[in-house]
Amino acid sequence: MREFFIALTPHGPLRVGDVKATGNYLDTITYIPGSVLRGTLAEWLLIKGEAHRIVPVVRRIRFGNLFPSLYGGVYSLPFPLTALECKAEGGFLRSEHGKREGHGILDGLLIALAYNELERMGASFPVPMTLRCRRCKQRLERAVGFYAKRDDRWVKVNLEKLEQTKVSLSRFRRSSREGMLYRVLALRPEGSFVGRVWLEEEEDLKLLQEAVEKIGVGALTTRGFGRGTLEQVDIDFPSSEKRLKQFNDKLKEVWKDLADLAKQVGNSVPEEPKHTYFSVDLVSPAILLDKQGLPTLKLHLQLDGEWLEPVFWATRPTFLGGWSTAWGLPKPTVLGTAIGSVYVFRTEKTLDEIMPQLELLEARGVGDRTDEGFGEILICHPFHTEVRPV
Repeated sequence: MREFFIALTPHGPLRVGDVKATGNYLDTITYIPGSVLRGTLAEWLLIKGEAHRIVPVVRRIRFGNLFPSLYGGVYSLPFPLTALECKAEGGFLRSEHGKREGHGILDGLLIALAYNELERMGASFPVPMTLRCRRCKQRLERAVGFYAKRDDRWVKVNLEKLEQTKVSLSRFRRSSREGMLYRVLALRPEGSFVGRVWLEEEEDLKLLQEAVEKIGVGALTTRGFGRGTLEQVDIDFPSSEKRLKQFNDKLKEVWKDLADLAKQVGNSVPEEPKHTYFSVDLVSPAILLDKQGLPTLKLHLQLDGEWLEPVFWATRPTFLGGWSTAWGLPKPTVLGTAIGSVYVFRTEKTLDEIMPQLELLEARGVGDRTDEGFGEILICHPFHTEVRPV
């Protein structure tokens, strides 16, 4: 399979279903899951009377998530769960217009990883590891949402929502129901949504473009929602090899600083890690199973015959469900791991030895039902190297 970056530009309000808060209130998530693109393609094949093609076509495509991007040619990403910002003044140090926005956002993964690994080796520290805001000494909390790097400056990607009030229709009389109103929250048609797909045949991209442009994406497409166009784009994004090298280079810097601190209280610890470390970051929810086939939040990997357990991870649970457009039935609701989850692994092999397996892993994804967009990953999320507020 070959990896392609695609951009979906909405021409009208866009709504992708979320859990209903109340019976008359429909919210939306702020990105386009790969499963929605998959459903759009399946629905278009049904409309064309080519239902027999649905299974063979979708089996040779792997759909990734499309994330909101307010800037052309920029691939935004969700913050990993290890990204932290000041509780009092959250946000990056500089806004898009050069004005001060917040006290900065940093990533605590490499610090926590080095601290835990040195403690495992018997090191003790004069103080416990506590991360606080450098400016106001307030507590740090998890950064949420999406971010992008534009013109060598970090920016948060925030989409505005619009609200519409609609009349409920009776399925029996096919007319409006008196006193039955509901509200729909949708995303305003601004910017684009950029993400990845993996294709065996490039002709399938044209079919996907046709499906998006003819019937739209998401919910309420028969009421004017979800209209848009889809195109292939060129994105300047660091390769997995470059991300892996930067991850280990930055880890050595953080490791040495903590090792020097440990030596001040009489500990004998190595000044740099003796192993190769890499992170597996979920940029879509994943359905993980243990050896017995039961749901779990802990990711295990088997690379080139080596069974690896994470030495450090940050995750939280979520529930996954949905509707199958192809079969007209609800999908089973399962326990999953949330988007932004981080798993760090350690191996004695060199960067060059594990790189081919990691590239294959990133293309394949992790967990169950990866063909629906679940389990999309990045090897060594680029934000992990930002250990100082930016």
